[in-house]
Amino acid sequence: MMAELKDRPVLSESEAQQNIKSSLDVLNKLLSAYPDLQTTLAKALRFVLEVTHRSGGMILIQGPDDAEPLFWIIEGAPDDWVTQAKKKESMLRMFCRTWIQPGGLVVTAGPFSPVVIFPLPMATGQQGILLINGEEPSRMESEFLIPASESLAHSVCLGRNGAMLFEISKLLDTLGMIIYGLDPRNSFDEAMYNLVKGLRESFTCEAVSLVMLDKNRGGMLVKKTLTEAPDWIYQVSVRVEDGLIGECFQTRKSILSNEPQNDERFNPAIDAVPGVEIHSLLCVPIQTEDDIVGVLAFQNKRPGTFSLYDQQLLTTVARSVVNSLVALQTIQQYRVLNAQLEASRWELIRSRNTLRSLFDNLPEAMYIIDRSYRLIAVNRVRAGRTKDEPSILVGKICYEALFGRSEPCLGCLVAETFYRRKVTNRMERQWEGVLEPLEWEINSYPIIDESDEVNQVILVEKDVTDKRRLEGFLTQSEKMAAVGELAAGIAHEINNPLTVILANAQILERELPPNEDWRELVDLISRAGTRALHAVKGLLNFTRKEQFEFVPTDVNETIERSLEMVRHELVTRGINLVYEPGENLPLLRASPNHVQGVWLNLVMNAMDAMDKEEKTIRIISYQQANDVCVSVIDNGQGIAPEKLKRIFEPFFTTKERDRGTGLGLSVCHRVIKQHGGLILVDSQIGEGTTFNVVLPAY
Repeated sequence: MMAELKDRPVLSESEAQQNIKSSLDVLNKLLSAYPDLQTTLAKALRFVLEVTHRSGGMILIQGPDDAEPLFWIIEGAPDDWVTQAKKKESMLRMFCRTWIQPGGLVVTAGPFSPVVIFPLPMATGQQGILLINGEEPSRMESEFLIPASESLAHSVCLGRNGAMLFEISKLLDTLGMIIYGLDPRNSFDEAMYNLVKGLRESFTCEAVSLVMLDKNRGGMLVKKTLTEAPDWIYQVSVRVEDGLIGECFQTRKSILSNEPQNDERFNPAIDAVPGVEIHSLLCVPIQTEDDIVGVLAFQNKRPGTFSLYDQQLLTTVARSVVNSLVALQTIQQYRVLNAQLEASRWELIRSRNTLRSLFDNLPEAMYIIDRSYRLIAVNRVRAGRTKDEPSILVGKICYEALFGRSEPCLGCLVAETFYRRKVTNRMERQWEGVLEPLEWEINSYPIIDESDEVNQVILVEKDVTDKRRLEGFLTQSEKMAAVGELAAGIAHEINNPLTVILANAQILERELPPNEDWRELVDLISRAGTRALHAVKGLLNFTRKEQFEFVPTDVNETIERSLEMVRHELVTRGINLVYEPGENLPLLRASPNHVQGVWLNLVMNAMDAMDKEEKTIRIISYQQANDVCVSVIDNGQGIAPEKLKRIFEPFFTTKERDRGTGLGLSVCHRVIKQHGGLILVDSQIGEGTTFNVVLPAY
């Protein structure tokens, strides 16, 4: 067949045309025989070379809009052609971007042997070029190669369209999955992650960004980018109008830039992505009819660059997902709002329960009434006095339900609170027994509503019977103190005459004759004086101040004696005692019994402070300069800072009720002060307490 296409005089014109037509038919059958485009073109190239009797050829597939070749087919051609195909600014790549006349182009200059270049033309644009080596083709070869190039171009176009249709089908499947993945049950961030990831994989981009306007933060742009890494890359900008992305926001039109570095609109601060060098950028607005929701920015198409077709397709995709996106965003906002409302509701419930618990558990009786004296609320303490539940009392008239009266209580001051907004106070005495009455202090407080009116009043009834009793005891104690001082003064005045009486009675007893009657009278005087003297000594002992007898004292001995008294208690409570006595400590000038009482008190306090499984008390004695120091350390619950400064006050205690009088540490402080020493404390909540006692050496 190669000989048949030569200009041989033996063939007529009609025979030559018939041979060309036959060769084209075979070529077209080859082009339709294989579904794979590269395999098809390889078979077709071999056939073209056989028909034209050429030794080598090449098909380079690259259109004017393609940044890189899709592929190339080579058969028996020089290696330089492949090198040329790989270089972006090579001669072959230039011919792909340049229009070539259908009759072909003969190139004789260059690093390789002469070559004939035929375009692969289509109405929509050139698909690539066909190269065959050798001199300029004959007329009959040209008549074959021109339609053959068109057939090759048609096959390339069909193959590319088929691949594009496959990509479109794949994209539609992905888009369907993405829209299906915009499930309201998912979080908004999860849905956006699935959307951006699906678009990046479908369009084979290096990165895809979702840029949205945060109206809650003053119109700030929030950009979330997904690359091949699994996590978002976050960026924030306050200038909505900057960059290609900002222009897309402003104009609400898609923007395509395949050379963004040379585009004056490009702003790396807005358009770029950390760690990604931008070669191509396509921005598509996500918008409804009324407003723009955001922008999808696609970076670096692989392979090649973005086309107008990509721009149209992605614009369609953005229109398809916007409704689902807006709906999901609205659902997310409602979710957040609902969560806030739910949190507010639970906060109100907790506040109500807290107030109700506080109202019910206050030791004072409390109740609330309206202007009709109707009970609005009653706490359990007040309801307990009537033996009824609070819910039964609510709605009833207060003086009827609480006091069993048919009219307001005598002396009631609630009206003053309602009409004058005054806080009132009054006393009421109730006789429940014959011997002693109950005394109540009743206070009323106005409750002002939103209209600045007092429509409710809260009443607090406090039982002050014990207070009055204690006041009586205090008055009695003051009287006893005065009597004690008086007795002390009188005792000294009586003691001297009694001494004279007893001395003279003893003298008379020795001088009297042995007359029993007189001796009995004198003995009676002596015994009466002795009894009076003992009574005076009792009064003196009652009023005498505590005396300290200071003697040389070993501090370790006083500690050991104190521990002997509590060792059984330590074992019973499961407390580990660590005692580290110092060696060769100097003696103290101290009152042993008083110092021993201090150690005992500190150890007992430490035992009461234990609330852990591993309980440890550590006692250390040591010398510091001219002082002897003792540290009592526990790992108990510790003392709160606000209570720490008051622990040495008389009658102040951190213990539970009925477990301490509040006098122990006060006495310890007084004893150490009498010895000229110091007692210091350091405590941490949950870690324990340390008492350091510093006493001067003898």
